[in-house]
Amino acid sequence: MRQYYLHTRNHIFYVQFTDPVTKKRLPAISTGKSNRDDAVMVVALWLKDGIPQRQVKKPHRTIEALINTNQLFLALKNIELSAQDVIKIEKILKDRGLVETIIKKSSKEAESVIDYLMRFWDYDQSPYIADKRSHGVKLGRTYAKCCLSRVNLYWVPYFQGKKIGEVTRQGLKDFSIAIAKKHPNLSSMTLRQIMLVGVTAFRWAFANELIPADPSIGLTGYSTKPKKRGVLSPQEAEDLFKLEWKDKRSLLINLVAMTTGLRIGEILAIKAENIGEKNLIVESSFSKLDGLKSTKTDEERVVPIIPEIRDAMLERARLNPHGNGYVFWGETKERPCGMYTPGAELKKLLFLIRAGENPTDEKKKEVEEYWKKRNVVFHSWRHFYAARMTDKLEARKVMLATGHKTESVFKGYSGHALDSDLNDVAATTEQVFSKLLPKDISGV
Repeated sequence: MRQYYLHTRNHIFYVQFTDPVTKKRLPAISTGKSNRDDAVMVVALWLKDGIPQRQVKKPHRTIEALINTNQLFLALKNIELSAQDVIKIEKILKDRGLVETIIKKSSKEAESVIDYLMRFWDYDQSPYIADKRSHGVKLGRTYAKCCLSRVNLYWVPYFQGKKIGEVTRQGLKDFSIAIAKKHPNLSSMTLRQIMLVGVTAFRWAFANELIPADPSIGLTGYSTKPKKRGVLSPQEAEDLFKLEWKDKRSLLINLVAMTTGLRIGEILAIKAENIGEKNLIVESSFSKLDGLKSTKTDEERVVPIIPEIRDAMLERARLNPHGNGYVFWGETKERPCGMYTPGAELKKLLFLIRAGENPTDEKKKEVEEYWKKRNVVFHSWRHFYAARMTDKLEARKVMLATGHKTESVFKGYSGHALDSDLNDVAATTEQVFSKLLPKDISGV
């Protein structure tokens, strides 16, 4: 039996060694020589020393090893393999450091990254959200929708065609670098949230045995320092409320936010029954997707209210045509008004304060850039309230009204608020904010 055969392809000699067991020729290998005698010399050296391995720094491969490998390939093509056989093969390859993972057809890890992430953040289908909610962890539709949006915007374009079992730590690192380069204007907090969409999903997949390893372990994190929220000065607030507000409901909502520090969802959830003689009872919040729900901290709190604001709120509630009690009622009886308009009206009037009437295009651009840099939004009222109140009161008392729980001491104290503390907050609220109110807010 001949050891090998030579033939030419495009004027280059190729060799095919013979398998002594099957008597069949192995796949052809180029000798790199166009002269037959030179090719024969190359083959002779290979038979003696082994065949050089290209692109890897390893010893020459013997003809015997080449024959054994070919027999392995033939066996894999023809023999019937059980699931256990595949697992053993996978383990051998992993132990030798040749692969990180093998995706088995029809296995859980063969699901596409996109399908998995879309299902993971679908509020009605997600096993993760169902699991969290069953254990008392709040995950609302608004949050799930935001995560789903980030999946579509950032994860879908990058991981198209990938399976969840194929995702590696290096793959996630490359993705984090790629989105930072492609979207240089995104803050580190936003980039962190984008990554968290996938990291949370992969950690859950590993914990629930959908994938063999957690690819998120060891990832470099982003800075968690948020972009500083802009706060108006007292003079700016006073100037703002001297302007003519076309939407009186938005005017009152902004006044409530400034003088109570309430979040927009908490303001929209207020009903007439929550308005007392001196205080508001904050027990709910409202969002477009989740509807009426508990507050962010899951706790009810009492917030002092200025008499003029209280009267204006009660008057608006009295005009509610739906009979559902909402102060800031909407088009239908099922829910209050939307949260977009108060913020949009605020933005419009802030622009007017800085730009004046009939500004030039250049002035418009300058003012838009100014407020963008200041980062003043509706939620800034919460910061404005806290800043102005802590000028006069100790933070612990102010936190009774805002519901902040960032200080560990306050966590233990908040359930035992004293009436005297609330009286101090009420007196200070009126002292600080009364002079910023429009001259007449009746009927707003």
